[in-house]
Amino acid sequence: MAAPPICKLPLEGILTTKCFDITQYAIPCRYRLLSCAAFVKNKELEILEFTDFPTVKYTAVSYVWKGNIPNANFHDQTFNVPVPDEKDGSPGNPGDPIGVDVLNQVCVASMARGVHYLWLDRLCIMQMNDEDKKWQIRQMHAIYLHCEICIVVPGGIQCLVRLDEETQWIHRGWTLQEAVAPSNVLILFSWRFGSCKAYAGDAEGDIDEITAATSAVASLSFIVDSSTIGSIGVNFGDHRELVRVKLLSSHPSDQVYNREDHRIMSPNVGALARIMSKDLNDDERHHSIWQSALMRTSSRPVDMVFSIMGLFGITLDTSRFEKEDRAKATIELAREVMAKGGRATWLAAAFRIQPSRQISTFPLFPRTSVSGKSYVKVEGGVQEISLLMENEYPIAQALVPMPKGCMDEKGYLTFSSKAIPIRPRSMDPQRMSLDPRNPAYFQDVNDSWWETQEDSVRMEKKTFAVLIGYFVGYYPGGTPATDSKNVRAAIIEEHAQDRFHVRTYLALSKETKAWVKTWQEQTFIVGGPLPDDIEDAGQGLPVVNNPRIQRLNDTQGASCSITPSLKGIAYRRARWASPQLQFEDRHLYVARGN
Repeated sequence: MAAPPICKLPLEGILTTKCFDITQYAIPCRYRLLSCAAFVKNKELEILEFTDFPTVKYTAVSYVWKGNIPNANFHDQTFNVPVPDEKDGSPGNPGDPIGVDVLNQVCVASMARGVHYLWLDRLCIMQMNDEDKKWQIRQMHAIYLHCEICIVVPGGIQCLVRLDEETQWIHRGWTLQEAVAPSNVLILFSWRFGSCKAYAGDAEGDIDEITAATSAVASLSFIVDSSTIGSIGVNFGDHRELVRVKLLSSHPSDQVYNREDHRIMSPNVGALARIMSKDLNDDERHHSIWQSALMRTSSRPVDMVFSIMGLFGITLDTSRFEKEDRAKATIELAREVMAKGGRATWLAAAFRIQPSRQISTFPLFPRTSVSGKSYVKVEGGVQEISLLMENEYPIAQALVPMPKGCMDEKGYLTFSSKAIPIRPRSMDPQRMSLDPRNPAYFQDVNDSWWETQEDSVRMEKKTFAVLIGYFVGYYPGGTPATDSKNVRAAIIEEHAQDRFHVRTYLALSKETKAWVKTWQEQTFIVGGPLPDDIEDAGQGLPVVNNPRIQRLNDTQGASCSITPSLKGIAYRRARWASPQLQFEDRHLYVARGN
């Protein structure tokens, strides 16, 4: 049974003031829901408050506070909710206004599925009350976990966007939890073609119209797959047409089509697809969660940990951490994961990025902000982190599982793995004959050469190559057959007695599988080397554009061949996909009998 409303305000009055603040009506540390029927039918903003977790069915909304900018023809009614300034608590920047039409579309979509209540953070959290906000953050995973439906509005709550419009949704920290925790996640978008079947590669999905010639929903997993390959197929008369999909794209590609830069198979989208996959095991999904969190951003760095802790079944005491305590919170989350018997699945999640000097088993933490993308410090400036990531995941059955162990309060990870002593080699051995199955020399991801060492005792600095696992590239419904450098190892160096730090990583040929299995099992303590260091995230540095031409698990890319790769096929389809407006205009032209 629903609780009595704490406020019931005519929408007309709210639109006059352009502002709504629930603070004066609510009691801190309680649950709240909005009545969809009151909003749609009576044009009223009716909020209900619950002492205990709501037993009524409700829909939770996932969106970004600063989304897409409406076009010049946008004239919909909007209102906003005040938020405090972080410095003095006075009203600050509230983000995008709430579009009345978008909120109405969300309510209609929810009611069409028999769910009459809605949870939207802007309206259901006391934004000007710090006590309520901290309490609500601790409940966030449960709110999304137990919702009947989650509706994603990827372009923000101000206006709907088309499938071929790029959004910032996949870059935001909290949207990962919002996408993964619920059992039923839909995405709402602008659509004029009506209800239909759609196809993303081998996957089939439904597009269900919400409001005629205005909006539709589809399952998020289907749109994630569509964004991974860059297009969907829609039956149009007696043939199938391809429509471009860019909703969750991350950044430009080195492949250009339709006179636009647009990347498919991006690590952002691939990581989310793997996390949502029913076919992968927990370790494979957990590795992708760590990857995804690195590629996302938030106004508070610590939120990048709080936003994923529930996905590991862990709840940290958020009051113990300040907004800049990302490293401290990361250590605490990793410790809890290991204490529960989990594996160090974050290892090699971003092996091309410089290791953190605070917790070297993690990469350098990226720069975060309320808008934009996640950037990491590189030579000459900062670079979007997903440009340095691989669209891949570990396969335990192919070699070894990720290691188990424990972590101390300083972030030192104790674990056992196969390892071999190595030392730097100043001379490039490229002219020497190397056995790819048992190499005496190998190159790390920073292009430095190393050679195996029979005995580490005589070394000035003990250095080891430590086996991490076997990784493969990701493609919806299949694994690319072009993978080559699948074996991952960390190069660790001793900086104190029996204390090591990660210096860099190796990507070895899959032909080395038998050889790395012969490495001796050893126990290491890896972390630091400067646990108390305050790292420079590159604030104020310029963005540099230096994308890699070739990726490890993309040796074929979209190149022409007699037998095209899976990615090559996806590129061809995406190249010929129509912009959504063009596709819809053709449909309307035919529908009018022209």
